[in-house]
Amino acid sequence: MKINEGKNFVELTVERVEDLFILYLTLKPGDLVYSWTVREVRGRSGERFRREKVYLGIRVKELEFHEPRGVLRVRGIIEDYPEWLEGAGGSYHSLEVGIGSMLKIMRSISRDYLEQLINTLSSGIKVIIASISIEETTVALATRLGVSVIATINNNYIQSKESGGSLINQRYIDDISKVVKQLAEIHKPNALIIAAQGMLMNSIPNIDVKGVIIENAIVSEGGLSGIYEVERRGYLDKVGLKLGYNTVNRIMEELSKGSGLVALGDEIYEALSMGAVDSVAMLDKLLMEKAEESRRIVDECIRTRAKLVIVPEGSEAGKLLSGLGGLAALLRFRIK
Repeated sequence: MKINEGKNFVELTVERVEDLFILYLTLKPGDLVYSWTVREVRGRSGERFRREKVYLGIRVKELEFHEPRGVLRVRGIIEDYPEWLEGAGGSYHSLEVGIGSMLKIMRSISRDYLEQLINTLSSGIKVIIASISIEETTVALATRLGVSVIATINNNYIQSKESGGSLINQRYIDDISKVVKQLAEIHKPNALIIAAQGMLMNSIPNIDVKGVIIENAIVSEGGLSGIYEVERRGYLDKVGLKLGYNTVNRIMEELSKGSGLVALGDEIYEALSMGAVDSVAMLDKLLMEKAEESRRIVDECIRTRAKLVIVPEGSEAGKLLSGLGGLAALLRFRIK
């Protein structure tokens, strides 16, 4: 996200989908925001309505995040508009903010707050994971928003040991390499993780993707199971994509020990007020469902220098955190 600060305003430019989470947590009802948008206007002499691009100032009333479309809808009342847009003042309008949009917010906003959110939410790292087994290969894309399967490649060339053939032959590897390279062209990953059982890894030649870090991962089982094992074993962390598994795993360990070093529910706010929190793990969907609570937690994390870890709901760590209500804190010291 690009930040341009003025005396009594800040301009924020959306560069990736994750930046919309930042805007959602930054904007508040009552804010006056400016942006280019499209508005239906009545033509002259009874002409039909037409759509015109216009720069409007909107007093924010509601915020809606549409994740499938990658759009943040900012709904409010028009306060500032060009003279030619007669009768627009006081009417409702929705700004659809997406990648490339610039929003000017007419108030001062703490740069520390914005940078904390950017560091936590706006990682541009993308990783393709190819988890290879004898029967099939599962390919997934991992980003800050989680891990999703994007392709499955069947091994159509399995030969029996009696025939003297290799279980993983070159034609199967060629199929995997072709699909991975095509997906790399589409998604532009920073890293490629090749996952397989140890006994198979030596049979897999390098899959060369230009400009991409290659990391080999030894897993106990390939295919879909291997995708989740890559996350659990910390391979994504090694290439710079942190989805919160280590933090959530530590929380689960401390809970099982009964150490008193985990806070849940309202205890989290008490622990934050005391400066006792080391890390807060929050499920990403809570950002959308409980914006006010999320803003409060972010503010307290900044004040007390606690780490904020946003965990994708669909990840392995997200499944564990969901069982704790989607929010948990790892403490520096016991508060009870």
